[in-house]
Amino acid sequence: MNKVLLFLIIVSGFLVIFYANSDFFSRKSLWAIFQPDLEDVRPLHNFTAEIKRVKYSPRHNDTEYNIFVIYAKQNYQLQKKFELFAKSLVKYTTIKVHLHIITDEKSELSAEELLREQINHYKKSIYYTFYDVEECAEKISDIVHAMMPYFSSNPGSYYSDALFYLSLGLHRIADPQMRRAILIDCDVVFRTDVRLLFNEFHKFSIDNLFGLAPELTPVYRHILYRYRANYVNTNFGSSYYPSSVMRSKHKHKHIKHGYPGLNSGVVMFDFQRIRESRLYLENLKEGYVRKITQKYSFKGHLGDQDYFTLLGYEFPALIYRLDCVWNRQLCTWWKDHGYSDVFDAYFHCEGKVKVYHGNCNTRVPE
Repeated sequence: MNKVLLFLIIVSGFLVIFYANSDFFSRKSLWAIFQPDLEDVRPLHNFTAEIKRVKYSPRHNDTEYNIFVIYAKQNYQLQKKFELFAKSLVKYTTIKVHLHIITDEKSELSAEELLREQINHYKKSIYYTFYDVEECAEKISDIVHAMMPYFSSNPGSYYSDALFYLSLGLHRIADPQMRRAILIDCDVVFRTDVRLLFNEFHKFSIDNLFGLAPELTPVYRHILYRYRANYVNTNFGSSYYPSSVMRSKHKHKHIKHGYPGLNSGVVMFDFQRIRESRLYLENLKEGYVRKITQKYSFKGHLGDQDYFTLLGYEFPALIYRLDCVWNRQLCTWWKDHGYSDVFDAYFHCEGKVKVYHGNCNTRVPE
């Protein structure tokens, strides 16, 4: 009898609770009561899929993730590169990225469509802002005129365009209150979360303005052949890992690295320091550029990359050396054009690749 009475009391109590909370039970099943709310345990970026065109607004903290990319003069090949770049960026990111796209009227529609496809597929959130490429070029016209005679091939060629000097004046193009950003080429493909790349800013020394990875081909060995003939002991144009180390099964802990130059496929910017650096701003002028190119008998053809390479050799404290795994270039052109004997020493990159750079139209590994 006692057991029956206890059972009736429990059932009655349950019925009272049920009717008092009938609205609650109409929205949730009994099964859901005993299951964790999946929305509560998802990362923040998975709450909603959102793509929003906005005007840049500074946050003034370390949660600001600005990425610049140049997507102009769109053609089929460039479109496929941008699609792969956007897909890999969105796929791996765990942060809300603000993408700043330097483009033209024709390319703008294509960029927006490709971004929406990836957002809808991966259910991530991203902000984006468009910049007119002609307006950007106008803002850095003095820099372009100072650089073009020394860092471009014949007029009208690929790298003679103002597009390939935008990075040198990106501090003028970006909002004056933007503190930092990363400029990334369209032929770059991520294999990890871009948040980890932004973490590299925390490794900057107090003097670092930019972050770039080493060039992984002997292109500057080739360009500097006159200078290297006159200064046989220079490490300018030499591979980062000496050939003796490459041949050794056991890498030496204390070795003198070469300076193969820098690659501008991925460039990190501390805009606040750049705008305050008299040294950098003065050295953008034509007089300095002429002087430094004469010093090294330098005639380049790779635009901003050539200037960064010279700047990094003259003033190494200005450049943070980004590890090659963040810009793993794949171009092997120079291996078949006179440098097969030394190419592997330049091309060598230790560590798990985080960002592939398919320069020279090289196919990125699946």
